[in-house]
Amino acid sequence: MKFLKYKMEYFLFLFVKKILLIFPEKARFSFAEFLGGISYYLIKKRRLIARHNIKLAFPDLSDEDIKKIARKSYKIMAKTFISSLWYDTYVKTPGNIKVVNKELALKLYNEGNGIIGATMHMGNIEMPCVALNEYRTVALAKRQKNPYINDFITNSREKYLGIKILQKNKNITKKIIEYIKDGYIIGLLSDHRDKGTNVNFFGKETIAPTGPVSLALKYNVPLVFAYCILNDDNTCTVFAQEEINLIRTENFKQDVHNNTQLLIHKMEEVIRKHPEQWMWFHDRWNIYKEISNKKK
Repeated sequence: MKFLKYKMEYFLFLFVKKILLIFPEKARFSFAEFLGGISYYLIKKRRLIARHNIKLAFPDLSDEDIKKIARKSYKIMAKTFISSLWYDTYVKTPGNIKVVNKELALKLYNEGNGIIGATMHMGNIEMPCVALNEYRTVALAKRQKNPYINDFITNSREKYLGIKILQKNKNITKKIIEYIKDGYIIGLLSDHRDKGTNVNFFGKETIAPTGPVSLALKYNVPLVFAYCILNDDNTCTVFAQEEINLIRTENFKQDVHNNTQLLIHKMEEVIRKHPEQWMWFHDRWNIYKEISNKKK
């Protein structure tokens, strides 16, 4: 039954892609924005999470301002996901991807030790890796439930974005280490709730992944924080913001914690500047049970 279900989903996915590509790119982005707008209202759980997350981060905002940020965030995420269907043309169009401070990545890459790129669910999420795809780049991605759609997305990313995709499995750390030793750029999303260490994020305790910091410390690889802004004209600006000056002491575990907190604070600063660009509907502070009980 699952085989049949996955096949039907895949054919529907290809059909939607084919229909979308009939229209000019501007119309496709308009459709994505419309879809994001209605998704905000249709998926109650995610709407509640988004609004409570924004309220937690910006307690002085009015309900109307919170709603505006949440809806804009939904629209940007929808544009990001749907535009992946035509990456073959999007990434090749001159001016679509502007990189700020690219010379930093070039300098570090030419030193031959590789780079750990810590990025976040912001703007067009894929673009920080694409902006550096002229160098050898690997990105870690979550495996999709539908194996046919998973293979399509993976092949599309590798073919059109020019990056190697690694999918999470029990041997993934070993594989990443091999690429680090070979001098690759490793792109890791580092802002969502995952196994790691307790950190303070917008004044509330949560958990942050320690992978990027741990690898950078253990293998003496530069850690660069990068993120993307999706502009109103649907172009992208990627910021290779800075190399993180890692705190190093004799206590490795404490160093991992302290530097992860440092990285999270830098992400928080960027989100404060561009709140509508971040993916607010992820349950970053694990609050859904609490807010759903209050609604009963």
